[in-house]
Amino acid sequence: MKNRYFIGLLILLLGFSCKRNNQQTNDFSKTDISTLKELEQEFINPSKEYRPTPLWVWNDKMERSQIDFMLSEFKNKGFGGVFVHPRPGLITEYLSDEWFELFQYSVEKGKELGLNIWIYDENSYPSGFGGGHVPAQMPESYNQGQGLKMTTYDILPDTLSGCFLC
Repeated sequence: MKNRYFIGLLILLLGFSCKRNNQQTNDFSKTDISTLKELEQEFINPSKEYRPTPLWVWNDKMERSQIDFMLSEFKNKGFGGVFVHPRPGLITEYLSDEWFELFQYSVEKGKELGLNIWIYDENSYPSGFGGGHVPAQMPESYNQGQGLKMTTYDILPDTLSGCFLC
């Protein structure tokens, strides 16, 4: 049992170590854990980078008061941030000046509350639909898409650029 506990802690420390190394180049997180005590504290009260980040559905007329209320609720319920996710029913026109202004307001309010605010870059499905903007401006795009094609090699090619190895 002790060995399993020790191995688990080792894996967690390795993960935090990788995160810290990533910090040096991308600075996505301010969390720097170097001791078991710091790791224990992170479990007790995780920083926002280790908390859930749900899809926050925008499917109504969006207003600042609603944004204030919802982001405060996410913060109070222990979330680390949200993905703004436009969905059918959205009355605020998707990608309009008002939509961008409200999204920017959400980012600013999120910073004020200590939440990460992300954008889910679609309005409805399928991916690439863009809330109907894409097919409206490019009707030839209907039913088009990129698919994955599996290629099997007996010998690796000279270059692996463009290849995904499984």
